[in-house]
Amino acid sequence: MNIYLIRHGKAENITIYKRDDERELLPEGKEEMRKAALYWKKVIGQFDYIISSPFSRALQTAEIIKEVFDYKEDLIFESFLAHGGSVSKLIETANIYHSKNIAFVGHEPTLSKYVSQLTSNSGVSIDFKKGMIAKISFGSRAREGAGCLDFLIPPIFFK
Repeated sequence: MNIYLIRHGKAENITIYKRDDERELLPEGKEEMRKAALYWKKVIGQFDYIISSPFSRALQTAEIIKEVFDYKEDLIFESFLAHGGSVSKLIETANIYHSKNIAFVGHEPTLSKYVSQLTSNSGVSIDFKKGMIAKISFGSRAREGAGCLDFLIPPIFFK
């Protein structure tokens, strides 16, 4: 099983006029995500499931991935991918869908925490930038501390 953690692209700044969950991707964030997803498709091939935070910027990122990968299924939305979710819920979800390639689209600092908890029992410090993807592989079922971090690629590689 491969879990792909994907942080949303560059988004609008926080303002008093929009709630955090309503912030959208900037045009350059959309373009950066499209370029990255085109590369990911060459490396990954296909996602069996795309699971996203319900926040607008993550949803827009997931929609771009869905389009580039020609993914025919509906996106799945999970609130644990928004701020403060638990790794146990991510593991439970991954194991329920138990497939080869599962994409989870979310936010910081939650994604850094997930990378650390999935790959180490002693903690790992990650700077999970906007538009970044991490691949974590498991021999079979996902378990805390049992994953192998295969790659962590920032979007600057795709410019």
